[in-house]
Amino acid sequence: MTNPTRILLIDDDAVDRAAVRRALAKSGLAHILTEAAGGEEGQRLASEATFDCVLLDFRLPGIDTFALLRTLLAAESEARAVLMLTGEADPDLATRLMRAGALDYIDKAEVTPSGLARAIRFAEARRAFQSELAAARREAEAKSLELDTLNRQKSLLFSIIAHDLRNPFQALLGLSEVLGKAVAARDPASIERRAKGIHEAATQAYALLESLFSWASLQMDTMTVTLTDVDLDALAAGVMQGAAEAAADKGLTLVSSCDHLVVRAQRDMLATVLRNLVSNAVKFTLPGGTITVAARRAGDDVEISVADTGVGMPPGKVDDLFRLDRRTTTNGTAGERGSGLGLLLCRDLVERQGGVLGVRSAVDRGTTFSFALPGVADRTDAKREASPADRSRTGPSMAMGASGVLRRHPGRNRGTGGEL
Repeated sequence: MTNPTRILLIDDDAVDRAAVRRALAKSGLAHILTEAAGGEEGQRLASEATFDCVLLDFRLPGIDTFALLRTLLAAESEARAVLMLTGEADPDLATRLMRAGALDYIDKAEVTPSGLARAIRFAEARRAFQSELAAARREAEAKSLELDTLNRQKSLLFSIIAHDLRNPFQALLGLSEVLGKAVAARDPASIERRAKGIHEAATQAYALLESLFSWASLQMDTMTVTLTDVDLDALAAGVMQGAAEAAADKGLTLVSSCDHLVVRAQRDMLATVLRNLVSNAVKFTLPGGTITVAARRAGDDVEISVADTGVGMPPGKVDDLFRLDRRTTTNGTAGERGSGLGLLLCRDLVERQGGVLGVRSAVDRGTTFSFALPGVADRTDAKREASPADRSRTGPSMAMGASGVLRRHPGRNRGTGGEL
């Protein structure tokens, strides 16, 4: 059994309403009729209930019929078919109303039971077709956007392979050639300098490949996410230890203040995020600056932040930071190079663990990246997935000075992140 057609009749003339009511009663169309004696009442009824079809009189006193028609059609969740009733045989008016969204134009003098029922059924079918067409169009637009994103990702990969990955290998070729000449000339100073350059180029190429493979795995959805309890003190200590040499070369202080907090996360993913963010902070912090990895309770979550006292970014740069189509690379304060992939990778890794990576920055004051992950209530009951080396480094609050030596830090994060 089909559901009855819900019809709203909006007409200020009681005689005309009665004529439509009689025609519908004789039409054999299963229906539920609601009547409104004016435009304002009709608009109110339409907002309060759902109707399949609206029969709208064109000449309603005190109201703009075209504006009312737009309002009736504006509800995206409603597939309303609007038919116009009029006593005027005006083809131009009919054209204007149809262009405005009405599905049919009925002369009141020609309203018959069969004709009215046929017009309503046709209008309903047409409106259903239009709704399906609109849904198909939205789906096609979404697929087109997805395809456009895939094309941009492909172009990005080709750009990295053609440019970013080629540069360190060109340096390796050039430096190895010069190194051979230095060996032949027995020039120890030149040999040491060229060997260091080769090591830096190889390190850059390896880091780029690691980021590239990780990011590509995320895009292909081949990376499995299994959440465990992760000790932030131990994880941050390991990340800081890995960044110690680069920080010492620039005279930077590394501070870890995670308050014995434990989060639900994928340990390797979280470590990759922190490594990239700390490495990025080292890159853009001037000698004598400080980089802080901190964690604090935020309700049931734990907010993790990596803050630096570096060069910072203007608002426009921050807005484009995670846009794939506006990927840019900027040399660090000591000329360090990057691919621009690191932050995109961090964003995707954080999102795969249920968080959102945010950033606050101010020129010459520094930058803070932060995200929240579910916290674990009691550290003592947490089943942490940490290596023995990580457990041996666990401490309440630690700092690493320019010498790269890990030391206790008496206080919490000194507000670097919150001020930016």
